[in-house]
Amino acid sequence: MATTLELSSSNIADDIYNSCITRTKYIPFLAAKGSSDSFHSFLQRQDEQKRCDDLYKQKVTDVKKANSVLVEYVKALGKLASDDTASFDKNFTALDESLKNLKFSQSNGQVFSFKGPDVDAGINIAKFLTNAFTREFRREKLKKAILCTDKDIQTYTGATSSVKDSASNQPATGGLIALTQQAYINGILTAEEEQIRTYFTDYIGGLTQVSETHTLDFITLEENYNKAMDSIRSRKDAAENYVELLQKIATLHSNLKTEFQGKDQIDDAQLSNYCQDLYTTKADKAATKEKAVTYDQEELKRVRKIVSDSERTLEPLIQKMDKGL
Repeated sequence: MATTLELSSSNIADDIYNSCITRTKYIPFLAAKGSSDSFHSFLQRQDEQKRCDDLYKQKVTDVKKANSVLVEYVKALGKLASDDTASFDKNFTALDESLKNLKFSQSNGQVFSFKGPDVDAGINIAKFLTNAFTREFRREKLKKAILCTDKDIQTYTGATSSVKDSASNQPATGGLIALTQQAYINGILTAEEEQIRTYFTDYIGGLTQVSETHTLDFITLEENYNKAMDSIRSRKDAAENYVELLQKIATLHSNLKTEFQGKDQIDDAQLSNYCQDLYTTKADKAATKEKAVTYDQEELKRVRKIVSDSERTLEPLIQKMDKGL
């Protein structure tokens, strides 16, 4: 799951810049004979390509950092479950700044950005990861990790949100799901799609009068349009599958939390106390020494069923994303 997350999220992040560059290729050079408009279009294309470099190259890095929080967390859980030492490279020092700097224009004219709770959730997960590495957490921390990070995982993936939409007063989509839907699908890809439609409308309009004498040119133009639109649809489908993958990971995590919590419900005040040592960079030996955690056979059966049920629903999504991205 971590490998799939890493590859898919990296491809989507790369396409934020690539889509912008692709969009510039559809600035038409079509102009009336003897007009200087073609030269102006050429200059406009150069300006737009520079804008892609200035605006989106750094954003690709920031989006990869944002997605890496969840990727590294899933990796860490796998390490804990196998009683191996969780580890990752420390690349979260500028995470707060990267998350706050993520701003994208959407097709509706609004600007996407991470909300405060999303940023806080990402930082909390990063703190857990830092400690999992520096303090060498092992299997005895697995239950506690899932119980203590679940609220942040739900918020950061975007499965739940404490932020209300200003128009509907309903919970707004946030986190990585909102980043994919609003910034990528409704922002980057929609802008590319609109530019493609404008480009081909201009050229097809110019050929309509001579379509009978230039039939092959007209057919070639139509085929190129269909290929361009197929590419948009394929990437949109892959991104929507990625959103569904994020939702299913959040559901899997929530189900594991419910299983590990059992009948002993812990309220928010107790949870804060119970989880404190996971987020403390240094702790005394008495606080960090956990008694051995045992997993009885019935509990293991239930956990395995939760994971295997999720695996069956994740596999088709993984295959679809491989094709689309």
